[in-house]
Amino acid sequence: MTRTLALAIPAFLLFIFLSNTSSAQSRRSSYKSSEPEKRFVVGLAPFSLLFPSGKVNLHGEWAYADNKSLSVEEGATVTNKFNSFGITAENRFYLAKNAPRGFYLAPYVRYNRLWIDRITENPEERGETTITGALGGFGLGGSLGWQFRLGEHMTLDATFAGVDFKLMRGTLIYKTTDPENDIAAFRDKVQETVGDIPIIGSKLVAAIEGDQVKVHSPRILLPAYRFNVTVNYAF
Repeated sequence: MTRTLALAIPAFLLFIFLSNTSSAQSRRSSYKSSEPEKRFVVGLAPFSLLFPSGKVNLHGEWAYADNKSLSVEEGATVTNKFNSFGITAENRFYLAKNAPRGFYLAPYVRYNRLWIDRITENPEERGETTITGALGGFGLGGSLGWQFRLGEHMTLDATFAGVDFKLMRGTLIYKTTDPENDIAAFRDKVQETVGDIPIIGSKLVAAIEGDQVKVHSPRILLPAYRFNVTVNYAF
């Protein structure tokens, strides 16, 4: 179902874009002559909650010129396995010179950090297992999107496509006080667990170090893709 939603949402937005293109020019001229320009927008990305990460995204944008704006997006995820935080800053270039509305291209920089801090009590009083650590890094990339009016003070902003290269680094430490623990089997269990972490899980490597299992992320460049939809209030 998630994959279907991921394909259906961009298709729906493209349909809206094509339906509105023919009348966009006349509407823009009417807005310019009948009401003052709105240079700021703030909003929320509700569609992000439909995906497995359950991310909540907040968006703010300031149109500092007719064809340019500064956009900042902040997102946070909280699940029973991990917490994450990310912030993206982009400089948008609006081709129609009617910022913050219309088609735009945007180079951006983003920062992401993921924390894991969990204690699991093993059954039959056989000790406990702890998982602690963090991963973080920066990314540089570019995106394209379109923002249009939903009413006098509302806009819909869709980032159709974006790609960046992310530099990540961090260590997660897994250890157990279970006296009957098979550390090699535990290492395999850890490797399976971290493999479920979105985007970077497949790049993490679990290794035995003493009586602990540590998970390292290599200092590598990871490609990441962006798609986002926000509903904004303009003022």
